[in-house]
Amino acid sequence: MLRTLALSTAAVMLSTLAISSSADAEEGPTTGGTAEASSLNGVQAVEPAADGPTVLVIGDSITSWFRDEPGSPSQGWWSILAHDPAINASKITTFAEGGSGMNTRGNKCAGTTFGQRIKSIQKVDYLIIEGGRNDYNTCDSKNRKKLLTKAKRRAGIKAYMERLDTHVTAIGIPRSRVFVVSPWGKLQRGLGDEIQYYVERYADREGFTYVTTKTLPTSKTIDDKHPNRAGNEYLASVMKKALLAAG
Repeated sequence: MLRTLALSTAAVMLSTLAISSSADAEEGPTTGGTAEASSLNGVQAVEPAADGPTVLVIGDSITSWFRDEPGSPSQGWWSILAHDPAINASKITTFAEGGSGMNTRGNKCAGTTFGQRIKSIQKVDYLIIEGGRNDYNTCDSKNRKKLLTKAKRRAGIKAYMERLDTHVTAIGIPRSRVFVVSPWGKLQRGLGDEIQYYVERYADREGFTYVTTKTLPTSKTIDDKHPNRAGNEYLASVMKKALLAAG
């Protein structure tokens, strides 16, 4: 059966892959999405299992720039993951904004931080936090990006992980089913080492599953920052291994 991607516009956009007889998908990048693992645009993929796992992704532009278009260069890592027969997700939802993070609002400071999305997190089988790439910045009172000191970068990431732990405990998501990943390309690689260290340290402290990724080479990125098709396939493969290991 074919599915079509329908989009709705909001501060954090939500897109739903719903049952349809049409094979057409609406154009334009998604900043959030819900996808049933299925076929789309005539590309064969595994049909969703009624009891397949549910997945929620909180992310930045590494998530939001891409779509649920199997086989397309625009297909996101989260979509590749959902459609993988080994995962066979019944639903994957993304709440993602370009430029956002644990310390900074997205959408050119007109959006939300990861922390402001915590209340949107409902119980799922797997929760994935994809971020850190923008967490050397914050937004000032005039909605402009402002560079943070190392101490404030670290403190903001620590505070977010603590708040996230309180929330997932309250709604019943096991800490081992909370996956934290911070992909970086070659751009600002030294800064990436610092941020990844903080993200891993405080994710581990709360008992979350930190997923290590290799530096994305130029051949796997669009701009030494955002993944291309090969980069998204790599990220999906790493996340698949992590989810399967968690059981």
